[in-house]
Amino acid sequence: MRSSTSIGSPIGRVTSAIVGLVVVMTLLASSSVLHAKEASRAPNVLWIITDDQRPDSLACYNQAVRGTTESPLGFVSSPHVDQLASEGVLFTRAYCNSPGCAPSRGSMITGRYPFRNGIYGFEQTHNAVSTFEPVVPQVMRDQGYHTALFGKSGYYIFDWGSGLTWNDVGFWDFDVDAKNDLQRNGLTDWFREKRRQKANGKNIVVGTEDRFYHSDGTYTSFLVGDEIDEQERAKKNAVEEELDLLYSKSGAAHIIGGRSSQPSDKTLDGYTVAEFSRFLANAGREYQTGYGLVTSGASLDRPAFLNVGFHFPHTPVMPPQEYRDLFVGKTYRVPEFDIAELERLPPQLRTLHAKNRFDDLSHDGKQQAIRDYYAFCTFGDAMVGKTVDEFKSFSKKQEREYLIVYVCGDHSWHLGEQGIESKFGPYDHSNHNAVIVVSSDKNAFPSGTVCDDFVEFVDFASTFYTAAGLDVSRPEFAHLDGRPLQATVAGSVTPREYVLGEMNHVYGPRAYIRSDDFAFSMRTRFKNGKLGAGYAPNQEVRWALDSPREDIEMALFDLRSDPGERFNVAGEERYQALVDFLRNKLGNIVLGDRRLEVNWKQENEFDISDFAAGSDDKRLDIPAGCVPAIEASASVGNVTESPPDMKIEFGKVDRESVFRSDEMSIWGASLVRDDAGVYHLFYSRWPRKLGWAWVTDSEIAHAVADSPFGPFEFRDVALPRRGKEFWDGWCTHNPTVHRFGDKYYLYHMGNTGDGEIVGYPGKQLLNWQHRNNQRIGVAVADSPNGPWTRSDVPLVDVSEDRSAADSLVTSNPSVCQRPDGGYLMVYKGVGQERPLPSGGPVVHCVATSESPTGPFVKQDRLVFVFEGEHFPAEDPYIWFQEGKYRAIVKRIKHEGRKRVFSLVHYDSVDGLDWQPAKHHEISQRIIEWEDGEVQQFDHLERPQVYVENGVPVALLCAADTIDENNVRHSFNIQIPLVITFDSKP
Repeated sequence: MRSSTSIGSPIGRVTSAIVGLVVVMTLLASSSVLHAKEASRAPNVLWIITDDQRPDSLACYNQAVRGTTESPLGFVSSPHVDQLASEGVLFTRAYCNSPGCAPSRGSMITGRYPFRNGIYGFEQTHNAVSTFEPVVPQVMRDQGYHTALFGKSGYYIFDWGSGLTWNDVGFWDFDVDAKNDLQRNGLTDWFREKRRQKANGKNIVVGTEDRFYHSDGTYTSFLVGDEIDEQERAKKNAVEEELDLLYSKSGAAHIIGGRSSQPSDKTLDGYTVAEFSRFLANAGREYQTGYGLVTSGASLDRPAFLNVGFHFPHTPVMPPQEYRDLFVGKTYRVPEFDIAELERLPPQLRTLHAKNRFDDLSHDGKQQAIRDYYAFCTFGDAMVGKTVDEFKSFSKKQEREYLIVYVCGDHSWHLGEQGIESKFGPYDHSNHNAVIVVSSDKNAFPSGTVCDDFVEFVDFASTFYTAAGLDVSRPEFAHLDGRPLQATVAGSVTPREYVLGEMNHVYGPRAYIRSDDFAFSMRTRFKNGKLGAGYAPNQEVRWALDSPREDIEMALFDLRSDPGERFNVAGEERYQALVDFLRNKLGNIVLGDRRLEVNWKQENEFDISDFAAGSDDKRLDIPAGCVPAIEASASVGNVTESPPDMKIEFGKVDRESVFRSDEMSIWGASLVRDDAGVYHLFYSRWPRKLGWAWVTDSEIAHAVADSPFGPFEFRDVALPRRGKEFWDGWCTHNPTVHRFGDKYYLYHMGNTGDGEIVGYPGKQLLNWQHRNNQRIGVAVADSPNGPWTRSDVPLVDVSEDRSAADSLVTSNPSVCQRPDGGYLMVYKGVGQERPLPSGGPVVHCVATSESPTGPFVKQDRLVFVFEGEHFPAEDPYIWFQEGKYRAIVKRIKHEGRKRVFSLVHYDSVDGLDWQPAKHHEISQRIIEWEDGEVQQFDHLERPQVYVENGVPVALLCAADTIDENNVRHSFNIQIPLVITFDSKP
């Protein structure tokens, strides 16, 4: 044990050697006594597991590691757990072995790493495979314990039966299941359940509903999902307002803030504690549970092994009001995050961010999310206190020794670190927990002690077995990957030099290894998906060791200079030797040192890979010369290099990547992808027979495809004509679509007017009334399939000051999210300096907002300006990548009376000061088709960049050719992008 520190006791700091000597002597003495005891005299054991709890929610943890009770974010309160820590050993560097509930709890209950038990995610597993070994409650029952579970179990191990089932295996003598016994019987404050209705004499599922229970046993519910009717939406809105609910904007829209609809004792955790207390209070006799089951209480003549699985602070994060009140007025420091950090991350970790964003919340939303999370933990602290008190009282009445193991979170939780509110990552904030172990035998776990050795969740099984008097060095326990915490405290085992973990969920298979100085992770398998659905057990098991570096999606954080894990250095040349070493070390362990993969859909189909048996030796032994010297600039907060220069080139274009219509003129398209992988194209169109009549007759339509390059099929009209009385009632045009959080935003130009068509095919004329009524708007939807909610007023209107650069027209918006979470817009403006009706000059303005729906504040800045030119540019598309704002712009050069168009590249550090990029020219309206033909269009404009997982994938452009009769034939084209950088920091 590396150090021991006093927590709320007069012990003070003592050396590892002294504590180790005392504990070793005690263990040796107590071991012989314990083996001589009858099973009935073994200690009672209480195992508490919370869900998604960060260690910095504990004041005692913060005091031990930071010297203050505050977390790095601010105020926390945990008086009951603080008291518990003062009575035993606080392990400050406890790590789960998979950052998801099911695989983490699978590791705990089996005592084996995911790569040794075959449980990598939320797959439905079973006990029939021949590699299955008895789990913790089974072993403890065999030792004479009366075993019972209360609340959440969380592991996905079920009975095989005649095939794969959801049936309970019967690991416990008695269990109170959070979902089936409590929530389904209304003993909770919230429950998500299928809604069923009678139809033709049958109960049919009509959707999924969220239920919010009241103290009288009734509940209010509403259907969840994108498509609910007005009645359900009204109920949803009423509940959200009453309970102050806050939702995450990306992914599954979890409830990450709000208040419980119930008092503390009637929450799910309150009922869990009540059932636990009832079980102990009725020891040795029959009683009736709160849900009506007649059963027997705790045994009077057998030791108890009790597991309490709390819900808090898992989503929905809804602390009871009395605990929210303790946090009123508290302000928190929001973790630093720059969206440019994503550019250095591999696709798997960019996907994690995209599905679990925190950075897209408003300032107030971030504060509420943090505040309610810590308030929920404080509520849970009180529940833990009640549980511990009941257990101690029960043990005292039995005159029995006891052991308490409190696991602060089955994994950890991000509150803005890495830009997410979630778990699932290879990061410290996904995997770092705290554990407190208290024993009535103070010689075994000395009071007020802090241990900062690495410990892992696979250690719990051997800890319990040792407490029960078993010798875990015996052959029947050779499958265990952990070591008893008793031995760690005693100093009788060599400290680990690293911890391990692996998961296959959210973004696919990924493993990590973490030491004092480095955190490394990589993709482990050649494809996503679970076994039996695309690949066989241990198929191509060496793939992650033998494939090219770029395929392995590696990430390395140098914790010496970047403890916040913000700056992936895996791609830096000076780290390559270290990356290669860690790749081989981790790969040999998780892939070649007894890796078990099971096709859980079959009874006994598995494979064990042992090509590198013995690799997991708990030693790192990094070769000399592999570790580079620390450079301050390696930290995001100390980056000194300039953002890299980007070069944008076109790839060859498939002939299928053209979207056209025989009946409609097609123009300006923008693209977004939904969670199902469908690509949604929003574009302008109007009847070809009307000529170039976009200004009066354009509408924004919607098409779909399975690829960003098409082919696209028309689905519907997203923003149809809705009446001249609306500002955009007669024409909608030039869309740009984005997804921010869980909503979709369709920015566009709209106008209204007399509707007169003044041109015809071959003769291009403008209806100036419609042209000068152009304004910017945004429509919002929960799904790209709509329905779209349109505003009755423009998002960006013309300026009232007649001398303003946008006093006549606002049009063609381009919007991106800033690194600080706000929003930047560049738009086209037309003033009245030049004669009407055309006015001018045509300029580009900048506006900013804290919300995608505004208000947008106009900045006193014009961009893309050329001296002496009144219409030098048009149609910019902006985005942020690699530390800079980037823009593709249609450049309009005037050569005499002729206008020459091209696409050019600008960049900006702040979004206000735009300069021609180093690689300025992109295309003179020229593309190359895949068959080798090179074509120059009359127009190639309205550039819209489609970005997927932080990488520009395609450029969507409006294009046309003009025939001998001066008739324009227009369409959209999807061009592959080739992005390179001169240098990367």
